[in-house]
Amino acid sequence: ITCPGVLLKDKQELYLSVFVLGQYRKTQCVPAVFPLFFQERLLFEKAFANIVDPGDLVKLLEFDTAVLELIQLVPPVGKVLATYEENTRDFLFPDPKLTHGHSGLEREILMKRSPSFTGIAPKLRFSTISLISDSLLSLGRSHIQ
Repeated sequence: ITCPGVLLKDKQELYLSVFVLGQYRKTQCVPAVFPLFFQERLLFEKAFANIVDPGDLVKLLEFDTAVLELIQLVPPVGKVLATYEENTRDFLFPDPKLTHGHSGLEREILMKRSPSFTGIAPKLRFSTISLISDSLLSLGRSHIQ
């Protein structure tokens, strides 16, 4: 996450929280100095029961929202510095406005800064990889075809 020229007055560490497909993950904490480097992979898995048509899956993803928050560990509960929200379909399968990076296709988005965050909006650079597979549900267990 980059934010040129911004110095944080609070020195507590920061992390990125990600809510996708009804699941919450967060990164490890990093020092409160831009640029912030989160060199992590977050894994989200979801089984959609009774979906056989890919078009139905697309509709479900369009009604779901992916939420990313940049949070600083300011007591008592942490302070949200910036957020980003997008429907999950567009978050996972963006238009082809990507840039080539060292580890594949990367995206850049501007986060919306909170009212308490001074300075320009933080820019987040990241990539997503999605895998969709068919499965048979049997006795509550998933078996890949």
